[in-house]
Amino acid sequence: MLLTLFLTTSVILLVIGLYGLIGRKEMLRMVMALEIMFHSANLNIIAFALSSGFVDPIGEASVIVLIAIEACALAVMLAVMLNLYRVYGSLDTS
Repeated sequence: MLLTLFLTTSVILLVIGLYGLIGRKEMLRMVMALEIMFHSANLNIIAFALSSGFVDPIGEASVIVLIAIEACALAVMLAVMLNLYRVYGSLDTS
């Protein structure tokens, strides 16, 4: 029951992220949608780590490492966006 709830929430977050990535043309909103999709994947990993009935430290450790990697990737994306805004004056991708 709990696994179904986690997986349903993960799929809903994934769909919201995909909509934001495909449906929006502003780069900042696309990055935010990508982060929502990353959090959906993290929730999925935690759900499967908890599905065995006991707390799996490998699942939790992998999510902590993924969050750190996502933070580094977000910093790089924001730096690229800042430079693009300085050069072009807009973050619109169309």
